[in-house]
This record gives sequence, structure tokens and C-alpha cells, in this order.
Amino acid sequence: MMSAGSFLPLFLSLMDLPMLVVALEKVERSSGTLIGSSIATIQKSAAPEMLLALMDEAYTGSAVEEPSGNSGSDDSGPLDLTDPMFLDLLKDENDGIAAKHWISPTISSTLQAAFNSPQSDRLKQSLEMAPRFLTLYFATALRDVNDSLLCALIPVVMSRYAAMFPDKVFSFKVRERLSDFILAAFQRSPNIIAVLKKPITDRLGEAHDNLAKTELALHLCWAIGEHGAGGVGHKDVARELFENLELLLYENLATSRLGLSQEPGSDSMGASSRKSSQARLLCFVVTAIAKLATCHSELLPRARVSLGRSFPNLRQEGLATGL
Repeated sequence: MMSAGSFLPLFLSLMDLPMLVVALEKVERSSGTLIGSSIATIQKSAAPEMLLALMDEAYTGSAVEEPSGNSGSDDSGPLDLTDPMFLDLLKDENDGIAAKHWISPTISSTLQAAFNSPQSDRLKQSLEMAPRFLTLYFATALRDVNDSLLCALIPVVMSRYAAMFPDKVFSFKVRERLSDFILAAFQRSPNIIAVLKKPITDRLGEAHDNLAKTELALHLCWAIGEHGAGGVGHKDVARELFENLELLLYENLATSRLGLSQEPGSDSMGASSRKSSQARLLCFVVTAIAKLATCHSELLPRARVSLGRSFPNLRQEGLATGL
């Protein structure tokens, strides 16, 4: 059963299921199997003791001492903890939902190594299972969770849109579920957009960082326009989000015109993908500005000015058709 206390941490646990498999397999390679056909096999393995030591280190800050053959001896020393990746994961679990492990060099290098190596059967299964678990999780959230918990969950979901196990198929499936959930939550309770104005504007400001963040910004632009920034009663929020959309529009046009969006030495396929993503984002930004001005009539003069100034540039980019 999913309770209010476990609701938020469960999301990160599901997102990081493949990472947990990689960490546990590292433990097995260094300390022996975690699964045995008999109790004797498990007892001979050092892996269970290593896991206990890692958990104690993460939760209490003290190392578990390895027992010696002589219970009265003082020669026992701390168990050698050789898996900082698993330790980082446990510390995140201890801290709640602050997913700091994505900035850990140890975990980054381990994930890259796992991505470049043949996948184990368990890792393949976790990559298949995690998106299905997320589907059930989000369906339950939309059905049973109140708006307060949704407001707490959505910023965490947005923060993980570009931070997940680096498998293309897995990333595609997970991002599809994340975006569907965000849009469904806004559809259920449009006023959430007004409540989450700050995290939404933060994500719009990251739209140029990478393709995943551009995709997230695209979905957010659509939601802002479709739901009028939370409704007609949220005029101040609508004005602030309108200003952010204007800024995003001008930045996108400037980088496109100056060619700043293409990194030096980037491949042509990557450049083409970025250009296509940028064009889609521009279309959604323009549409969101127009819809916001329709919902909040006080924004109409500014919308005419911003779109009027942008129209020649949009025509040059081939995006002015139908405007």
C-alpha cells in the first residue's frame, strides 16, 4: 500500500530501479553473490555483511566492524567499504527525496560504464519493469492523491526529466510517462500551475540546456497556454509566466539567428535534431503567448507587440505559416 509518507520517496525508488540493480551487481562482483541455492552458500558470501556495513555507514555514519574468529580479540577492524555508489544511494534514501546522487562523479562514471557494457538479464528486466511501475504509480496518484501532494511531486518529476538511467528505450518510455502525468495533473487541477509558478519558470529557463529539457519546456508551454496559467483568477501569475514566455521567445530566436545553439564540433545529425526541437519549442511558445492573451485580455497589447516583433524572424525560420 502507498501511504502519504511513502508517496514521494517511492517515485525516486521507481525511477532509480535500474541504478539500484547496477549497484547491487557491483556489490556481488566485489563481495560474492547475494542469491544462493542454500543457506550455506549465502553464509560463505561476504556480500550480505557488506550491505549491512554500507547501510550502517549511510544511516549512522559509523562503519560496521568485521567480526574476528576470537570474540575477545581487539584486532577487529572496520569492513572495507568498496562501493561508494551504493553508499550514495543509501544516503539519498536517508535524506528523503533529495536526489543528490546524480551529481556524484562515482555514480556518473559507474552508469557510463554500465551503459557501455553488455546488460545483464536483471538490468534488462529492471529497464522493462520500471516504466510499468511508474504507469501504475502515476495512475494511483491522479486517482487518489490530493493537490498538495501533487504540488510536492511535480517539481521532483520535472527535476528528473533529464536525469535517469542512460538507456535510450528506457529514457523514451519514462519521459513519455513523466510528461503524460504532468499534463494530466494540470488538466485535473489547472490551479496547480499557479502554485508551481517558480519551478515552472525555472524549467523554462533551462530549455536550452539539452534536448530533454527542451522537450519538458515544450510541454510546460502547452500547459501554460491551454490552462491560462491556472485560470482567469490568476492574473499576476499569468503576467509573470507571460514575461518568461516572451524571454524564451526572444532567446530562442536570437540563438537560432546567430547559430549559437549548435556546439562546435557537433555532428550534423545532432545539430539537425536540435534545430527541429528548437523549431517545435518556438511554435509552442508563440501558441502559449497567444492563448494566454486570449484568456487574460490585459495581456493582448503586449502579445501583439512581442509577436509583431518576432514575426519577421519567425518567417525567416519558416515558422510563420498560419500565424
